[in-house]
Amino acid sequence: MKIGRYFAPSPSETLAVTKLLASRRRYAARIEMLEDTERHHRIFVLSDGWGYSFKDLPNGLRQIVDFVLPGDFFGLESIFLNGTGLGFASVTPVETAPISPQSLIAMSRQWPRLGGAILWSVSLESSIAGERLIGLGRRSAAARVAHLLLELSVRLDFIGQGSPSGFLCPLTQHDLANALGLTAIHVNRVLRNLRQLGLVVFRNSEVEFLDRAGLVEFAHFDPAYLGQGRAISRKIFNS
Repeated sequence: MKIGRYFAPSPSETLAVTKLLASRRRYAARIEMLEDTERHHRIFVLSDGWGYSFKDLPNGLRQIVDFVLPGDFFGLESIFLNGTGLGFASVTPVETAPISPQSLIAMSRQWPRLGGAILWSVSLESSIAGERLIGLGRRSAAARVAHLLLELSVRLDFIGQGSPSGFLCPLTQHDLANALGLTAIHVNRVLRNLRQLGLVVFRNSEVEFLDRAGLVEFAHFDPAYLGQGRAISRKIFNS
């Protein structure tokens, strides 16, 4: 059965997800919640708040791999692999639901549509990673920043936390720098330039699109790589 953007789980599927996410844990903001060695063979769903996956390098620098938003999974690769060397840190206070790979596989077998939603999530995480790699390799610093802000806007819109005019954003310029291969000073300069161009303002933890269409053109942003499946998994697992 095709799973569309507005897929509504049945009562039995809803109950299955509720049971899967029954055990939840709260964590404070700005802490390294999980090191790679602590999460082997464990999967997590972020129920509330913002976090990110990261890799610390021997030279002391940190690369943020992806920002994790409500309804997103972290650690799905542990079903088949021993880990990717990534840690997970909170940006805001967060709530997570730990899941064993065995329980997730069992649920997918019993309710294939939910398994399809999870596969969508995996596919789209890969798509986002590929687009981020393209940005790091070939986009200008300004285009990288603009592209990421637009991406976050679309992802938040899927879960009802964004709008065409902007969104609340708890990220710092340092976070953006660690995700985009820049320095915080460079990010500050880019944001100032984008504001002067009348495209976007990012201040006081809020992103305001002054000219969204202009920003889309500036970044050559095509949301096709985000698809509709991310909305599926988030609408199901963000509960």
